[in-house]
Amino acid sequence: MQLQEIPIKQFDQAQQMLEIQRNAYAVEAELLGFDEIPARYETIDVIQNLPGTSYGLYIEERLIGFVTYEASEKTVEITKLCIDPTYFRSRLATTLLDHVLSVHEGRLVYVHTGKHNGPAKRLYTKLGFEPSAEFEPEPGVTLIRFTHAS
Repeated sequence: MQLQEIPIKQFDQAQQMLEIQRNAYAVEAELLGFDEIPARYETIDVIQNLPGTSYGLYIEERLIGFVTYEASEKTVEITKLCIDPTYFRSRLATTLLDHVLSVHEGRLVYVHTGKHNGPAKRLYTKLGFEPSAEFEPEPGVTLIRFTHAS
């Protein structure tokens, strides 16, 4: 398995990201009881024009998980963390998050997840993230912001 930056402008790379994203967010939609997660309905064009940086984990040339983040001088926002559901509980999300934290040591890193996404909340807590805010972007859907200060 190898970790590398994803060339998101390449159609096949964006297509692999989109497939993983749709499958991963379908699982989260079930956990949250909310089917309208916007990322489930994005297009390849959206993926190819994502701001920030994307890193992926590959087995041979097949993408199996990725993280996308936007970094500024003092903060890093993780905007996507998606793992192919076939590889859930294989520590891939931990590997991707560890990479972001190590590359951006000393910066405030934050990420959002659904209040009822137990696996994500446990992962973030295990890695030293702390809940720092809750908000409701849609009626009946509560998101939690997790913050990591290194």
